[in-house]
Amino acid sequence: MPKPLLKVEHLSMRFGGLTAVDDVSFAANEGEITALIGPNGAGKTTLFNCITGFYKPDAGRMILSQGITEPEDIEKLTRSGRRHAALAAGSICLLERMSDTEIARRARIARTFQNIRLFAGMTALENLIVACHNPLMAASGYTVLSLLGLGSYGAREKDALETAKYWLAEIGLLDRADHAAGSLSYGAQRRLEIARAMMTKPLLLCLDEPAAGLNAAESAKLNELLHAIRDRHDASILLIEHDMSVVMTISDHVVVFDYGRKIAEGTPSAIRKDEAVIAAYLGVEDQDLHNAGLAAGA
Repeated sequence: MPKPLLKVEHLSMRFGGLTAVDDVSFAANEGEITALIGPNGAGKTTLFNCITGFYKPDAGRMILSQGITEPEDIEKLTRSGRRHAALAAGSICLLERMSDTEIARRARIARTFQNIRLFAGMTALENLIVACHNPLMAASGYTVLSLLGLGSYGAREKDALETAKYWLAEIGLLDRADHAAGSLSYGAQRRLEIARAMMTKPLLLCLDEPAAGLNAAESAKLNELLHAIRDRHDASILLIEHDMSVVMTISDHVVVFDYGRKIAEGTPSAIRKDEAVIAAYLGVEDQDLHNAGLAAGA
């Protein structure tokens, strides 16, 4: 049976009188693609911002656990007041207690955003290398070792370069490694941004609308990339997406939100048939549901 990598328990987030996330609980399993879907304003991005440390939730718990299945280990860490623990069986991180930088570094969660955030004037290769800035700086000892190629810096730099070339090949951009990122097609930029996140070797990759603005061919390439990440790179994926053709094609598990609350979850085939999803998520006629890929048998 799949093991939960991320468990969100009774999470709530309020902005003044507005409850953006209301008592939400769900799990994202190791080695799976979990999709969060729902209308605009349903609270999906707010939830992402809580998971990645940009927001501190008002209530609830978010547990990133690797190799830990015993509830008492998690409860012991919670009672201790600490943020994380390393045990013989694995590690536990309580994300609601951690900063965004600690979540990225220690919990190994990486994310992309709705709007592409590449360095447009830098090359595709440089955009990937920049993801290794912190380990490269640590290898340099924060001195001139990087200029002289001394110590472990040379080996770490070579490793970063080889990893970057690998990901450029994975996303079909190795022959454009020296091209400015801003000159690439929109779909190529989307894939490059995902590759940059993968340079950090995350346990959980959080993608905020990765298929937004893509045509059918670009969406197909995205689907292939996400399947490759799940199947070959020991990374689980949590994504927000409005493109139902992408969601229903690649997801192992789907969680549906409306007005900040979870209204359904299950396999893509189960979600297609869920009456609450049909009524609350789209609120349109059956033929429109069929066209969107949510009707039974789509």
